[in-house]
Amino acid sequence: MKRFFSVFLAMTLVVMLSISVSAAQMPRLVDSADLLSADQESDLLAWLDQVSEELQVDVAVVTMESCGGHDPDDVVAAYYDDYGFGYGTNRDGVVLMLAMEERDWRILSNGFAADAITLNDIDRIGDSIVGDLSGGDYYEAFMTYATMCKGEIEDERQFDFDLSLGISVFIGLVVALIAVEVMRGGHRSVRSQTGAREYAVPGGLKVTRSNDLFLYRTVNRVHRPKETSSSSGSSFRGGGGGGRNIGGGKF
Repeated sequence: MKRFFSVFLAMTLVVMLSISVSAAQMPRLVDSADLLSADQESDLLAWLDQVSEELQVDVAVVTMESCGGHDPDDVVAAYYDDYGFGYGTNRDGVVLMLAMEERDWRILSNGFAADAITLNDIDRIGDSIVGDLSGGDYYEAFMTYATMCKGEIEDERQFDFDLSLGISVFIGLVVALIAVEVMRGGHRSVRSQTGAREYAVPGGLKVTRSNDLFLYRTVNRVHRPKETSSSSGSSFRGGGGGGRNIGGGKF
């Protein structure tokens, strides 16, 4: 029985270890289609790692020969979910996928990265890299993608900080105004009067005529918003499943 228990425990540990290895994050660059030279792979992976660790948001690139007849949206989502990408509980990250046979590109942004890199941003990044992808300059396209993702994520972080700071300042001003009003109310010894009768000396003032004069007028203006035109973006599809965007096209 002891021998059986020892063998069972050892097998359990092996299974747990294998699961943890398979669930561990893949490298942020997986060039299965062999589009880059060894030096380009090394430089790009170093840049992806630097950006990801600096921002605490995974920025990854994967290339493959084909999607095998599957929807490229499903393929990029499965790649992201199955290979452990994303920082924190929200799995913050973004990945660019190329399928060479179909000439498809997809960008998936998840968690905080979905707030920073919206469908419109994905379109804009795609517009910036599709020329290099079509021309075979994959290294330049991947570097541009990573750099633009970095800028979008930094801008979103700065916006969140500015918004939080603005809210804090507003709350502080409101609290300060309330405190000032409370202190002012405590020092009032005379009630305000609507007329001057309380301050007039009996017999010292004789009014023979009175008129009503309008010194001011109040005009209420209502702003009528201008008409704006709306247009649909070129993103393939947005994933609404709790902070995820997927967009892309052909190259």
